[in-house]
Amino acid sequence: MKAVLNLLAASGLALGVSACQSGPDNPSIPSGIAAYDAIPEKADNSAQVSGVMAPGDVLSISILQEPELRLEKVAIDDGGTIQMPLLGEVMVAGLTPAEFARELTDRLGARYLRNPQLTVNVIERAARTVTVEGEVDRPGIFAVKPGITLLGALALAESPSELARDDSIFVFRQVDGKRYGARFDLRELRNGLAPDPEILPGDTVVVGFSNSKSAFRDFLRATPLLNIFTVF
Repeated sequence: MKAVLNLLAASGLALGVSACQSGPDNPSIPSGIAAYDAIPEKADNSAQVSGVMAPGDVLSISILQEPELRLEKVAIDDGGTIQMPLLGEVMVAGLTPAEFARELTDRLGARYLRNPQLTVNVIERAARTVTVEGEVDRPGIFAVKPGITLLGALALAESPSELARDDSIFVFRQVDGKRYGARFDLRELRNGLAPDPEILPGDTVVVGFSNSKSAFRDFLRATPLLNIFTVF
Protein backbone atom coordinates (compact mmCIF):
# COMPACT_ATOMS: atom_id res chain seq x y z
CA MET A 1 0.00 0.00 0.00
CA LYS A 2 2.82 2.39 0.84
CA ALA A 3 4.38 1.80 -2.56
CA VAL A 4 1.07 2.55 -4.29
CA LEU A 5 0.61 5.79 -2.38
CA ASN A 6 4.16 6.81 -3.23
CA LEU A 7 3.39 6.24 -6.90
CA LEU A 8 0.25 8.36 -6.65
CA ALA A 9 2.13 11.13 -4.89
CA ALA A 10 4.82 11.08 -7.56
CA SER A 11 2.11 11.48 -10.17
CA GLY A 12 0.62 14.48 -8.37
CA LEU A 13 -2.57 12.56 -7.61
CA ALA A 14 -2.28 11.64 -3.96
CA LEU A 15 -4.49 14.53 -2.86
CA GLY A 16 -7.29 13.44 -5.16
CA VAL A 17 -7.16 9.86 -3.93
CA SER A 18 -7.10 10.83 -0.27
CA ALA A 19 -10.17 12.98 -0.86
CA CYS A 20 -11.97 10.07 -2.51
CA GLN A 21 -10.98 7.75 0.32
CA SER A 22 -13.29 9.54 2.72
CA GLY A 23 -16.23 7.61 1.26
CA PRO A 24 -19.83 8.80 1.65
CA ASP A 25 -18.83 11.97 3.49
CA ASN A 26 -16.75 13.17 0.53
CA PRO A 27 -18.57 16.18 -1.00
CA SER A 28 -16.54 16.01 -4.23
CA ILE A 29 -18.44 12.96 -5.49
CA PRO A 30 -22.08 13.88 -6.10
CA SER A 31 -24.83 11.88 -4.44
CA GLY A 32 -28.59 12.06 -4.15
CA ILE A 33 -30.24 14.16 -6.86
CA ALA A 34 -26.87 15.61 -7.89
CA ALA A 35 -25.60 12.12 -8.75
CA TYR A 36 -27.88 12.03 -11.79
CA ASP A 37 -26.16 15.08 -13.25
CA ALA A 38 -22.99 13.02 -13.58
CA ILE A 39 -24.59 9.62 -14.26
CA PRO A 40 -28.06 10.26 -15.76
CA GLU A 41 -31.01 7.96 -15.19
CA LYS A 42 -31.20 7.49 -18.97
CA ALA A 43 -27.73 7.58 -20.48
CA ASP A 44 -26.93 8.91 -23.93
CA ASN A 45 -26.52 5.51 -25.56
CA SER A 46 -27.14 6.74 -29.11
CA ALA A 47 -23.80 5.22 -30.04
CA GLN A 48 -25.12 1.75 -29.25
CA VAL A 49 -28.40 2.30 -31.05
CA SER A 50 -26.98 3.83 -34.21
CA GLY A 51 -24.29 1.20 -34.64
CA VAL A 52 -21.25 3.43 -34.44
CA MET A 53 -17.93 1.62 -34.35
CA ALA A 54 -15.76 1.28 -31.27
CA PRO A 55 -12.34 -0.04 -30.24
CA GLY A 56 -12.14 -3.79 -30.66
CA ASP A 57 -14.57 -3.94 -33.58
CA VAL A 58 -13.18 -5.74 -36.64
CA LEU A 59 -13.82 -4.26 -40.10
CA SER A 60 -13.49 -5.20 -43.73
CA ILE A 61 -12.89 -2.43 -46.25
CA SER A 62 -13.03 -2.92 -50.01
CA ILE A 63 -12.52 -0.44 -52.82
CA LEU A 64 -13.91 -1.26 -56.26
CA GLN A 65 -11.16 -2.04 -58.79
CA GLU A 66 -8.47 -1.45 -56.15
CA PRO A 67 -7.79 -4.94 -54.72
CA GLU A 68 -4.36 -3.93 -53.36
CA LEU A 69 -6.09 -1.45 -51.04
CA ARG A 70 -8.53 -4.00 -49.67
CA LEU A 71 -8.47 -4.72 -45.92
CA GLU A 72 -10.13 -8.03 -45.26
CA LYS A 73 -9.84 -7.94 -41.48
CA VAL A 74 -8.62 -4.94 -39.48
CA ALA A 75 -9.32 -4.26 -35.81
CA ILE A 76 -9.93 -0.81 -34.38
CA ASP A 77 -7.21 -0.16 -31.79
CA ASP A 78 -7.67 1.21 -28.26
CA GLY A 79 -7.24 4.74 -29.59
CA GLY A 80 -10.16 4.27 -32.00
CA THR A 81 -8.03 4.21 -35.16
CA ILE A 82 -6.93 1.85 -37.93
CA GLN A 83 -4.05 1.98 -40.42
CA MET A 84 -5.19 2.57 -44.01
CA PRO A 85 -3.09 2.22 -47.18
CA LEU A 86 -2.20 5.67 -48.57
CA LEU A 87 -3.87 7.48 -45.64
CA GLY A 88 -2.02 6.04 -42.66
CA GLU A 89 -3.73 6.32 -39.27
CA VAL A 90 -7.44 7.07 -39.58
CA MET A 91 -9.93 7.69 -36.76
CA VAL A 92 -12.85 5.26 -36.89
CA ALA A 93 -14.45 5.13 -33.44
CA GLY A 94 -17.66 7.12 -33.15
CA LEU A 95 -18.59 6.74 -36.81
CA THR A 96 -21.07 4.38 -38.45
CA PRO A 97 -19.77 2.22 -41.32
CA ALA A 98 -21.63 4.44 -43.80
CA GLU A 99 -20.13 7.62 -42.33
CA PHE A 100 -16.65 6.14 -42.39
CA ALA A 101 -17.09 5.01 -46.00
CA ARG A 102 -18.06 8.56 -46.99
CA GLU A 103 -15.03 9.98 -45.18
CA LEU A 104 -12.69 7.55 -46.91
CA THR A 105 -14.29 8.32 -50.26
CA ASP A 106 -13.70 12.05 -49.78
CA ARG A 107 -10.12 11.66 -48.59
CA LEU A 108 -9.04 9.15 -51.21
CA GLY A 109 -10.89 10.96 -53.99
CA ALA A 110 -9.34 14.31 -53.11
CA ARG A 111 -5.79 13.07 -53.58
CA TYR A 112 -5.30 9.49 -54.73
CA LEU A 113 -8.23 7.93 -56.63
CA ARG A 114 -10.83 9.04 -59.14
CA ASN A 115 -14.40 8.44 -57.97
CA PRO A 116 -13.55 5.68 -55.46
CA GLN A 117 -16.36 3.34 -54.50
CA LEU A 118 -15.95 1.91 -51.02
CA THR A 119 -17.68 -0.63 -48.85
CA VAL A 120 -17.13 -0.77 -45.09
CA ASN A 121 -18.55 -3.65 -43.04
CA VAL A 122 -18.28 -4.57 -39.38
CA ILE A 123 -17.54 -8.29 -39.39
CA GLU A 124 -17.09 -8.65 -35.64
CA ARG A 125 -18.32 -6.53 -32.75
CA ALA A 126 -16.19 -6.24 -29.63
CA ALA A 127 -17.84 -7.30 -26.41
CA ARG A 128 -19.33 -4.35 -24.56
CA THR A 129 -18.39 -4.72 -20.92
CA VAL A 130 -18.69 -3.13 -17.49
CA THR A 131 -16.43 -3.66 -14.48
CA VAL A 132 -17.90 -4.34 -11.04
CA GLU A 133 -15.44 -4.22 -8.13
CA GLY A 134 -15.33 -3.85 -4.37
CA GLU A 135 -17.59 -5.59 -1.87
CA VAL A 136 -19.45 -7.95 -4.22
CA ASP A 137 -19.51 -11.72 -4.21
CA ARG A 138 -18.14 -12.08 -7.75
CA PRO A 139 -16.15 -9.02 -8.91
CA GLY A 140 -15.09 -8.94 -12.53
CA ILE A 141 -15.67 -7.71 -16.05
CA PHE A 142 -19.06 -8.58 -17.54
CA ALA A 143 -20.48 -8.43 -21.05
CA VAL A 144 -23.66 -6.32 -21.10
CA LYS A 145 -26.49 -5.49 -23.44
CA PRO A 146 -27.86 -1.99 -24.06
CA GLY A 147 -30.25 -0.78 -21.38
CA ILE A 148 -28.74 -2.50 -18.36
CA THR A 149 -29.14 -0.55 -15.10
CA LEU A 150 -27.04 -0.27 -11.97
CA LEU A 151 -29.10 -2.94 -10.19
CA GLY A 152 -28.65 -5.20 -13.19
CA ALA A 153 -24.88 -4.69 -13.15
CA LEU A 154 -24.78 -5.53 -9.44
CA ALA A 155 -26.79 -8.69 -10.13
CA LEU A 156 -24.12 -9.82 -12.61
CA ALA A 157 -21.62 -9.65 -9.75
CA GLU A 158 -24.07 -11.62 -7.58
CA SER A 159 -24.98 -8.51 -5.57
CA PRO A 160 -23.09 -6.75 -2.76
CA SER A 161 -21.57 -8.88 -0.02
CA GLU A 162 -22.64 -8.76 3.61
CA LEU A 163 -19.78 -6.33 4.28
CA ALA A 164 -20.88 -3.85 1.61
CA ARG A 165 -21.95 -0.31 2.46
CA ASP A 166 -25.32 0.13 0.79
CA ASP A 167 -24.96 3.91 0.77
CA SER A 168 -21.63 3.73 -1.07
CA ILE A 169 -22.29 2.42 -4.57
CA PHE A 170 -20.04 4.36 -6.96
CA VAL A 171 -20.31 4.57 -10.74
CA PHE A 172 -17.45 5.98 -12.82
CA ARG A 173 -17.74 6.88 -16.51
CA GLN A 174 -15.38 8.21 -19.15
CA VAL A 175 -16.91 10.91 -21.38
CA ASP A 176 -14.84 12.79 -23.98
CA GLY A 177 -11.62 12.02 -22.13
CA LYS A 178 -12.97 13.13 -18.74
CA ARG A 179 -13.89 10.86 -15.83
CA TYR A 180 -17.23 11.40 -14.11
CA GLY A 181 -18.49 9.70 -10.99
CA ALA A 182 -21.46 9.55 -8.66
CA ARG A 183 -22.52 7.78 -5.46
CA PHE A 184 -25.83 5.96 -5.10
CA ASP A 185 -27.69 4.41 -2.18
CA LEU A 186 -28.61 0.79 -2.91
CA ARG A 187 -31.51 0.82 -0.44
CA GLU A 188 -33.14 3.75 -2.23
CA LEU A 189 -32.73 2.05 -5.62
CA ARG A 190 -34.21 -1.24 -4.42
CA ASN A 191 -37.17 0.45 -2.72
CA GLY A 192 -37.96 2.62 -5.73
CA LEU A 193 -37.13 5.81 -3.86
CA ALA A 194 -34.53 6.83 -6.45
CA PRO A 195 -34.21 6.08 -10.19
CA ASP A 196 -32.08 3.09 -11.16
CA PRO A 197 -29.50 4.70 -13.50
CA GLU A 198 -28.59 3.15 -16.82
CA ILE A 199 -25.09 1.70 -17.04
CA LEU A 200 -23.04 2.01 -20.24
CA PRO A 201 -20.29 -0.22 -21.61
CA GLY A 202 -16.97 0.93 -20.19
CA ASP A 203 -18.46 2.03 -16.85
CA THR A 204 -16.86 0.94 -13.57
CA VAL A 205 -19.01 0.17 -10.54
CA VAL A 206 -17.26 0.12 -7.14
CA VAL A 207 -19.29 -1.24 -4.24
CA GLY A 208 -18.92 -0.53 -0.55
CA PHE A 209 -15.92 1.78 -0.79
CA SER A 210 -14.84 2.83 2.69
CA ASN A 211 -11.69 3.54 4.66
CA SER A 212 -10.91 -0.16 5.02
CA LYS A 213 -7.70 -1.37 3.44
CA SER A 214 -9.44 -4.05 1.41
CA ALA A 215 -11.95 -1.61 -0.08
CA PHE A 216 -9.20 0.89 -0.89
CA ARG A 217 -7.22 -1.84 -2.64
CA ASP A 218 -10.27 -2.85 -4.67
CA PHE A 219 -10.87 0.76 -5.61
CA LEU A 220 -7.31 1.30 -6.83
CA ARG A 221 -7.51 -1.88 -8.89
CA ALA A 222 -10.71 -0.68 -10.55
CA THR A 223 -9.49 2.86 -11.33
CA PRO A 224 -6.61 3.76 -13.70
CA LEU A 225 -3.87 5.34 -11.57
CA LEU A 226 -3.05 8.06 -14.07
CA ASN A 227 -6.62 9.12 -14.80
CA ILE A 228 -8.41 9.50 -11.47
CA PHE A 229 -11.34 11.85 -10.96
CA THR A 230 -10.72 14.65 -13.43
CA VAL A 231 -14.31 15.88 -13.19
CA PHE A 232 -16.87 15.80 -10.37
